[in-house]
Amino acid sequence: MQTSQRRTFFLLLAVALACFLAFIPFNRTGAADPNMLAVFEIDEYAQYPHLLRMLTPGDTFYQSLRNFVVYLHYFYGYVFYFFSAVLILPLKLALGPEWADQTRLLVTVLRQGINVLPMLAANLLLVWMQTRFRSWWRALGLFLLLLAAPAVVVNNLWWHPDSLVQIFIVLTLFFLDRDAFQYKRDFLLAAVACGLAIGTKHLGLFFVLCVPVYLGWGVLRRAITWRRAVGLGALFVVVMCATVVISNPLLLLPQERAAILATQSKQIVETSTGMFTAGSAPFFAGGYPADLRVHYGEAAFVLLALAGLGLGIANPQRRRLNVLILAWMIPLTVVIITFATRRTHYWLPVLLPAFSGLVNFFPETGEELPFKLSIKLRRVLQGLAAALILVQFALFLRQDAQILSTHLRREEQAPAVQFFNRLESEWLSQLPQKELVVFRDWKVYYPARAARSVEMSWSMPTLQIIAESNPDLIVLEQANLNLFSDPAIIERAIDPGDMQAIQQFYAAAQGDALPGYQLVLSDSFAAAYLRDSLAP
Repeated sequence: MQTSQRRTFFLLLAVALACFLAFIPFNRTGAADPNMLAVFEIDEYAQYPHLLRMLTPGDTFYQSLRNFVVYLHYFYGYVFYFFSAVLILPLKLALGPEWADQTRLLVTVLRQGINVLPMLAANLLLVWMQTRFRSWWRALGLFLLLLAAPAVVVNNLWWHPDSLVQIFIVLTLFFLDRDAFQYKRDFLLAAVACGLAIGTKHLGLFFVLCVPVYLGWGVLRRAITWRRAVGLGALFVVVMCATVVISNPLLLLPQERAAILATQSKQIVETSTGMFTAGSAPFFAGGYPADLRVHYGEAAFVLLALAGLGLGIANPQRRRLNVLILAWMIPLTVVIITFATRRTHYWLPVLLPAFSGLVNFFPETGEELPFKLSIKLRRVLQGLAAALILVQFALFLRQDAQILSTHLRREEQAPAVQFFNRLESEWLSQLPQKELVVFRDWKVYYPARAARSVEMSWSMPTLQIIAESNPDLIVLEQANLNLFSDPAIIERAIDPGDMQAIQQFYAAAQGDALPGYQLVLSDSFAAAYLRDSLAP
């Protein structure tokens, strides 16, 4: 790096550090205890016990090692759990025997280290790839824009694999671009990064177009022959697959491999067809989706970013990187808009690289736009692009302020927490039996300290499940009561037989006809049913 580039790098590093520190107070919320995680992020609640178990010593060294490696939650790869465990291990050693009770501290560190930090690194790398830090204002402007995207802000507020996947995807693009048709070390490092993306959350599979385009391009440039291109493609796949296996060693064990493949197959089916009910409206059926507008910007802004990639492709000096980004984006975009399950963070690896192409509207000093335009027309075009970017940046900041303000107060304002507090004051405090066996819906809050055990069913409750668990108290979400009590849901179900049992349970609860229980408290969020023998 030249001196000016180093100065820009340290400027962006200072911004990144300030951003990292700024998220700490927000990431401390919603984690008073493990059960509170379910209220705000059900994925965190599902993941957290497995991480604790990984770090729990067994009776023997072998059992401790097995706990660390056999992580059981195979919806995500071992890479995610390995880095999470390594991050928490020093805290475990420092906090002593009661380390697992420090939920707020542990979850804060996980959110900061597994989501905020890798996302900052991924965005910093994107800025380097597009600007080379040669212009401080271009680099700083793009970095701030990427950081301000509400989807990035939201993703910084939970513990999930998406930021790790983001850095691996950006690294794959980085190494392919840096390889510059040499097909040497960087090409193989791209295969390693791609394997890590697959081994974390299978998104590396969507380089299925990007890598062939890069190889075919090399053939057209006469950098390699078709025969060598085929061999290099095979080598890329071998290195990629080896990385997947090395980063997920359980794939070497037949029993665990079968469990991993079964879990991943189930997840792909649920993502493509739906979890409980089948089908969904076409992605753009109602026009430009509201969640995209809120988290990634207006349609005009997204189109401007795509136009920026187009400008980069038209510029011979920037063509390789922007072609690679576009070739990466296409397969994943097709899958997102055609699959039934759509969540906002799915677009992060698609749209953040696309947004990086906006700098192509503002060439460096001495460069020109790829099209021959008069100075006046060029200034008009750049002025319009700058105006749209600034307007969208302002909209981003307004949305960010709303997100963060709500997030900071979410423990006190959460309907789930308010319902529990009311339930405890009006009913539970009056019961002679203080410790209860509780069955709850996914997002209902009931801290373990207030019960002998707190149970839930990931497959949704039925009358049979309730009879088997025999709880003293049942707490159900009103949203589930309204949705699953409707007989029409059986027709939309992926498995009508399973749904019929779920519908019968919620219909009974909706009508206050659960055998052996009576409704004691209900509001707009939840309803609580107490065992007849405990109710007054």
